[in-house]
Amino acid sequence: MKKFFYLLTLLLSFHTMQAQEMGFIIHGQVNLPDGYSVGIVCQTDTSFSVSIADSHIKDGQFVLKGKHLESPAKGTLMTNNLELVEKNHWPTDSIRWTYNEIFLSDGNLTFTPDYRLIGTQVQRDYNDLLDMGGEMSADAFAFIDKHPQSVISLYLANRLLQRGYNLTDEQVAHLEKTIQPQGVDAVREKEYAKRICAAKYTTKGSGVADLDLLDVNGKRCQLAGVMPRGKYVLIDFWASWCGMCLHAMPEVAEIAKDFNDIFCVIGVSIDTKDAAWRKAMEKHPEPWPQYITTKQGYQDLFDKYQVGNGVPYYLLVAPDGKVITSPEHPSDVREYLNGIATKK
Repeated sequence: MKKFFYLLTLLLSFHTMQAQEMGFIIHGQVNLPDGYSVGIVCQTDTSFSVSIADSHIKDGQFVLKGKHLESPAKGTLMTNNLELVEKNHWPTDSIRWTYNEIFLSDGNLTFTPDYRLIGTQVQRDYNDLLDMGGEMSADAFAFIDKHPQSVISLYLANRLLQRGYNLTDEQVAHLEKTIQPQGVDAVREKEYAKRICAAKYTTKGSGVADLDLLDVNGKRCQLAGVMPRGKYVLIDFWASWCGMCLHAMPEVAEIAKDFNDIFCVIGVSIDTKDAAWRKAMEKHPEPWPQYITTKQGYQDLFDKYQVGNGVPYYLLVAPDGKVITSPEHPSDVREYLNGIATKK
């Protein structure tokens, strides 16, 4: 009997290893000439895209193979004729590309003549999302409600939770109640568990989560201790290397000038080098107090606010110290303040 269980354990282990090593294989059929290149690039957690498979089209067909994916990966399946253009010295206006969004996981898949990837549950769910308008247009909550156990729902939930103060208490509670991880994507499930926990403390209407800072004189202080009182406050998180941050500062300054009776600004740099921060302030002087995160403050910004180095990041805070929202752009702040002024 012991021998039987030993052999059974070995067999199960073998099948597990086989599944882990299987990876993916895509058989494609497209109406494109021989010699076209076809490949897949997938996003990484650093926002860079990496190539994970490539091939060429022959007789209208191709095969793409890849190694085991630790976690299903969002990517793009592309075709192009760049090699043919170069080989035949064709003009650049003869270059052709196709782009198709996919969500790749281990298994056997098919790329159909109508440029659609099919074959795994993850991809079926992602096709449902595409049919709803795709990530940028679809109602993420509506998709999650219909697919509570889907890897794609985990992916969307993590995106919704990625920055603090973008969701309400009710929305965070709804995600926690609805999402039902199935153990298919351990990487995203771990990320989700961490994000949903942090999000409970950074919802719209909550107080500002404290951060450890240094002022321009090098004195240690806390964000809560330097927050102005009695006015609407914009916390502008920025960095010397962030072109978008610096470009937006004059617009923020105009808003501060136009609404100076009810509104003010403080800047919080996430620079890790003091000299770079000071040089940027000299080059871009703005009429509001400036601070820089300490090493601990920077880490807390990532852990509490779930921001990391994703600046510019803004928080609009009410006179009572409660966060109204995390606006995407200074123009959103102006629109909100205009509404306040109109009511008066």
